[in-house]
Amino acid sequence: MAQARAGRTKEEVLKDFRTDEIVQAARRVIAELGFADASMERIAHEAGVAKGTIYLYFRNKEELLAQVADHGFAILMERARADTARAHGAEGELAALLCAALEHSTENQAIFRALQEHRQLAPENPPLLAAKLEHNLEELVSFAAGVIERGSKSGELRACNARRAARFLVESMRGAILERLREPKRASVQADAAAIVDFFLHGVGATEPR
Repeated sequence: MAQARAGRTKEEVLKDFRTDEIVQAARRVIAELGFADASMERIAHEAGVAKGTIYLYFRNKEELLAQVADHGFAILMERARADTARAHGAEGELAALLCAALEHSTENQAIFRALQEHRQLAPENPPLLAAKLEHNLEELVSFAAGVIERGSKSGELRACNARRAARFLVESMRGAILERLREPKRASVQADAAAIVDFFLHGVGATEPR
C-alpha cells in the first residue's frame, strides 16, 4: 500500500480502513441484536477480526457506539445536502431536510433505539458519546439555520433569530423520530415532514379569528 493518498501513511490508511470495517460490522450487529446484546465478540466475528483487534481502535462498546452514531450522521448530512439542493424555496428545503432525517431514522431504527436506550440506562453518557451527539446536533441546527436565513433574505420567511428557529424545528423533528420509534406504523415520512413544516410556518392559530 503506497503512501499516496494526500500524503497519508499506509498505517493511517490501514487504520481508517479497519475502523470503517468495525463500524460497519457494529451497525449490522446492533441492527440485528440491539445494543445490549451486541457483544464485542459478536461484532469482532462480523468484522472478521479478533476481539482484541477491536480494542486497538475502541476502548469499549460505548466508544464504538459513538463512532457508529457519527458515521450515521455523516450519511444523513450527505443526504440532507443533496435533497435540499434539489428543492425549491425555503419551505421545500425544510421539507426535504425533514424527510431526509425521518427517512434516515426509519432506515436505522435499531441505531436510534440503541442511542435512546443508552440515554435511559446511562443518563450521564460517556464523554465521547455525549460530545459526538452534541456536536452532531449543533451541526444539524446550523444547517437548518442556513435554510431559514436564506428564506428570510428571499422574503419567503419573516426575519427571525435563525438559530433559535432552527433549534425549534430540529427539536420538533426529534420528537417525531421518537414517536416513529414507538409507533412504527405511523403516517408516511412525507406526511410527518409536511405536518412539522406546516406547524413551524403557521403554528396552531386559526387562519381567521372567530
